[in-house]
Amino acid sequence: MASDEESWDDRLRPLLTDAWQSADAIAARLGAKQFTVLARLKDMMRRNLVERRIVKKPVAVPPGKGRVGKALQQAEFRRVQLGRADPG
Repeated sequence: MASDEESWDDRLRPLLTDAWQSADAIAARLGAKQFTVLARLKDMMRRNLVERRIVKKPVAVPPGKGRVGKALQQAEFRRVQLGRADPG
């Protein structure tokens, strides 16, 4: 299992920057499945290699539905900031 983690780390690290990116965008750049990339990013988060934030993503509702819109949540990731104080 460690070799599998290492290979995903090697694939993901070059794509991670200080800017927040969605798992969808990272998966598209890798040409990989979004679900797999999200799982690997969560694993990296548990090992304190990446940070995650949850943002609301507005979604348009088709006309005639009687609602202005609803918001879905989306996870965004970035590499851990160097020199950042550990909140724990």
